[in-house]
Amino acid sequence: ECEAVVVIAIRPRQGVGRFLLQSLHRTAEAEGCRRLWLITTNNNLGAISFYRAMGWTQAATHYGAVREARRLKPEIPELDEHGTPIEDEVEFEVRMDGR
Repeated sequence: ECEAVVVIAIRPRQGVGRFLLQSLHRTAEAEGCRRLWLITTNNNLGAISFYRAMGWTQAATHYGAVREARRLKPEIPELDEHGTPIEDEVEFEVRMDGR
């Protein structure tokens, strides 16, 4: 398995994120990985739409997981800039093993 830990495009909507994920996919495939995965938070609607558009599948929702993450990183805010509660982790994956 291969986890995408951070995908940051300084210039949104310019193809940088697409390029990064496509490059990751090629590298992981060449290394024999059977699954790519990543996690974002429930409030990150732009990222969720992007991953779906890239063909990633929502594999799981880890309800309340951000509460646990705050124990390690108390700087994670309760609400985002729009007032949306940041509560859950949403896991996406790309399977390369035909499953």
